[in-house]
Amino acid sequence: MKAASTAARPAATKQSLAPVKNQMVDKPVKYSVSGKEVELSIALTQTYFCPQATPAEAFVFNSRCAHNGLDPWRKEAYLVKYGNNPAQMLTAKDAFTKRAEANPRYQGQKAGVVVINRNGELENRVGELVLEGEELVGGWADVYVKDYVTPISAVVGFKERCQYRDGKPQAKWATSPGLMIRKCALVAALREAFPNDVGGMYVPDEMGFEEDDSAKAPIEPT
Repeated sequence: MKAASTAARPAATKQSLAPVKNQMVDKPVKYSVSGKEVELSIALTQTYFCPQATPAEAFVFNSRCAHNGLDPWRKEAYLVKYGNNPAQMLTAKDAFTKRAEANPRYQGQKAGVVVINRNGELENRVGELVLEGEELVGGWADVYVKDYVTPISAVVGFKERCQYRDGKPQAKWATSPGLMIRKCALVAALREAFPNDVGGMYVPDEMGFEEDDSAKAPIEPT
């Protein structure tokens, strides 16, 4: 059987996103968080939260805040952008815990640090205390969920999460390493336990930013 010639075939059509209009209509987004009305617009987001964001990035941030019930005015969510990289939406740690507490299946949590103690033994310790002569190697967390036989657990490594510059921990990773790694472990466990509530959300500290006004200034890795 003679193969058909490809010359008569129509040219392939490339699939892509719909073209973006030159100007976006800046229609404010209004929604309620804890009984209080929140209003966001592209102009407000670019002015107060992330001046480097494009209109499209600001629009997506506003929409995601409304969809997830996050209030950036209360610092529950951040929009950060560094250089030409796409803007990132980050969530405050308190927003994780508030959402967990609002879930009727939530029954508490425990979290702490993983250290190599003075006896050379690996120890999971509640809280963030690291004594002199001990090595901080990670963080751990347990989240208790109704009808689960065992808690949802997470263990994260310090070296993998810590933000370094010139081989040394930076910012709060240098001054409060136990607090930082415990926080990362806790939000990781909460994501596992309640994916419908906090799935896809990340705190600034997990992504190389600090959870305050300096979140706009990332820690530059070397």
